[in-house]
Amino acid sequence: MNAPLQAFCAVLASLYPLALWARATDTRAWGEATVGRTRARAVAAGALALQLMAAITAQGPAGGIALVVAGWMGLGWLLVLAMNQWPTPSLRAAQVLGAAGLCGCALGLAWRAAGA
Repeated sequence: MNAPLQAFCAVLASLYPLALWARATDTRAWGEATVGRTRARAVAAGALALQLMAAITAQGPAGGIALVVAGWMGLGWLLVLAMNQWPTPSLRAAQVLGAAGLCGCALGLAWRAAGA
């Protein structure tokens, strides 16, 4: 897996925990919390660790950390904008794209570990 694709997956992976965290808090767009905060924190920590490993592998330590922080901030802002305009489609899209990003991170790390 090439480095730009792995970096893109690392950024995209932040959508899943962001959407899950939004479901763990009361929001105007999505209503009452339906996910426990403990679960949301655990998923966010796991996703962050996976993202950091994939991004550091692709971009180096400084670039990887900056990429993940920028991904969380930028996509978090865009998710808030989208969920206020299109609540149901934005939730589905964030979960699907975030899960695809997490799978891409895991696949990229496995690819590099296999020595390919």
